[in-house]
Amino acid sequence: MNVNDITTFMQNPLAMLMRKFNIPQGMNNPQDILQHLLNSGQVSQEQINQAMQMRNNPFFRQFMR
Repeated sequence: MNVNDITTFMQNPLAMLMRKFNIPQGMNNPQDILQHLLNSGQVSQEQINQAMQMRNNPFFRQFMR
């Protein structure tokens, strides 16, 4: 991940996700997206759990402001 990727993610997280994952057009509810990624086998439950732990990390929260 480079500086441009981080900037893109901070400006539009969904666009960044759509570059990496197959997310149907028009799907923009985070819960629906996570469920689709799980159901389609694009991510595992463990990967989602790790992302949630990172999201709750105070350092990461400060970085994402």
